[in-house]
Amino acid sequence: MPDISRRDFLNGLAFTGAAATLPASVVLAASPGVYPPALTGLRGSHPGAYEQAHQLAWGGQRPAGKPVAPAEQYDLVVIGAGISGLASAYFYRQQYPAAKVLLLDNHDDFGGHARRNEFSVGGKTLISYGGTQSFDHPGSYSKVASKLLRELGIDLPALAQAYDLQHFQRHGMSSGVFYDAAHFGRNVLLRSAQPTTDAPSAQAAAWLPGMLDAPRFADTLARAPLNAAQRRQLQAVLAGGAQPALAAWLRDGKRAPRFEQLRYTDLLREVYGIRDTALLLLLSMPLAEDAALGGNAITLPLALEGGLLGLPSAARLADWLDDDSLLPTEDETEDDAEGDALYVHHFPDGNATLARLLVQRLIPTVAKVTNPVQSVAAAFDYRKLDQADSPVRLRLRSLAVEAVNQGQGVRVRYLRDGKLYEATARHSVMAGWHMLAAHILPELPASQKAAMRANLKLPLVYVQVALRRWPALQRAGVAAAYCPGSFFQFVQLDFPVRMAAVAPPANTDQPVVLLMIRMPCPPLGEGEAPDLLRQGRAELLGADFASYENQVRQQLQAMYGAHGFDAKRDIAAITVNRWAHGYTWEDAQYQGEPAHTLAARPLGRIVMAGTDSTGRAYTDAAIDAAWQALRQLPRP
Repeated sequence: MPDISRRDFLNGLAFTGAAATLPASVVLAASPGVYPPALTGLRGSHPGAYEQAHQLAWGGQRPAGKPVAPAEQYDLVVIGAGISGLASAYFYRQQYPAAKVLLLDNHDDFGGHARRNEFSVGGKTLISYGGTQSFDHPGSYSKVASKLLRELGIDLPALAQAYDLQHFQRHGMSSGVFYDAAHFGRNVLLRSAQPTTDAPSAQAAAWLPGMLDAPRFADTLARAPLNAAQRRQLQAVLAGGAQPALAAWLRDGKRAPRFEQLRYTDLLREVYGIRDTALLLLLSMPLAEDAALGGNAITLPLALEGGLLGLPSAARLADWLDDDSLLPTEDETEDDAEGDALYVHHFPDGNATLARLLVQRLIPTVAKVTNPVQSVAAAFDYRKLDQADSPVRLRLRSLAVEAVNQGQGVRVRYLRDGKLYEATARHSVMAGWHMLAAHILPELPASQKAAMRANLKLPLVYVQVALRRWPALQRAGVAAAYCPGSFFQFVQLDFPVRMAAVAPPANTDQPVVLLMIRMPCPPLGEGEAPDLLRQGRAELLGADFASYENQVRQQLQAMYGAHGFDAKRDIAAITVNRWAHGYTWEDAQYQGEPAHTLAARPLGRIVMAGTDSTGRAYTDAAIDAAWQALRQLPRP
């Protein structure tokens, strides 16, 4: 039977064998024709992208000695080629069309978390994403962000129409819950009962359109491998049966004044009597999606915002605590009323299309593209990213190690292939992670460095699995599942989008991409959120490709094996997108204030962009941060 290709195996393990003696950048540099989106194995925080940065952060020593070449001169140097960095260069060139710009990024691909994944299976190219999925609530974007999308030709209504809302229904598939043997005694994949109406609920609209509804635990509890006591406790949570006890618990004089710090797990344990195994069921949604924190770090405000079970309505809670701030804002109400919550603004490669469009506008020779649809189908020529005759140069595998103000400009030093280089410019934009910025901006005040270090990122893993065929998934009837307790907490078939030559498979014998999400923070770990984030990051970076591959095979076999799935036969390739520094942690605090407010302050001719400057891990925040950063630049 066919197995994962040798190429996939080598891409994932090249740096754990003989090639481990060479930095990943050297290996890649030796292959000028490499096309990063098509690389499988370990991606995202790939080997070679972070080791030198960790040495800088942990050792505190910047590379000594002189640069190996004379300093290159530019008008702007951008540190970080994610969406915010690319948008910074784009906006700058709009203001100064003749400007020379250099973008530096330590990864081997641009886009930051907006990363493109490609697979070739049976002669068919499959396109998916390695991070940023979609435009979330684009109707609420700022004028700046909305204008940028229009300038790039992104038609949001047309993009929504490209999403096939009936795809899963045509295949008789919906959502479900997977109970694994390690935690629940046996492997059971249960399909959620779906509503009779074709109109998705508000929860489903923001979840995975086309599923009609998110997994509903009430639908699966009767068949779930739980004991009688667990079932009664969970039914009480679902029914809100502990309302008097809950009110008394919340109104307690020691708890009410610190509502913002109360833990959701404490409420479940102390009010409902829920214990560890059953807790996993109630925590799987935030663990698999927005929170990316261990369960014990989920506060009641976050649980309330996420609609987690066992809590009263916001209105009732506000009445109990006499706190109207718990009520939804008028903007949120209007946003939902406009139907903007439907999560369908998705390119086949996620928001990598936005990054690619920005790159093509900055460096037109990289691809012949005039609109977003063409961008989806185009193979970008990475050799054109860094050409001497181009006014904009994008230099990958280049780690900035120092940026300082110098006279009427800025000096930036960076490492590439282990050698130190230097560039000078009138201005610089720091669009990378603030935790690294604290180490490469020596002029920063100590308080601003501390605020940047407090701006922790949430680790996560997006694994894209290319399947040769998927009849077992159709027979199971489950296209997306929460998997409480499993290594991957969430599994779903790819978004069904029709664009250019890309279309969801018409039948189950055609290849398809499956997404598996791992939030590595301990689900029931003790400690404060920063400690849990560090534990998750350590796990993520300590795992090699073989360990991820084994977990993928074992979990998919356990989920779908009873329906005919054969991991050895059906899995064609695996791309593990590791993001040790993933989502911006929106609750990051420094001295009682949001960490980003102090961290985002400009430093002479160096200004701060990126979502770390906004405290919001969204695409529009990245764009807005770029625009705001340029407004703070001194005039040339």
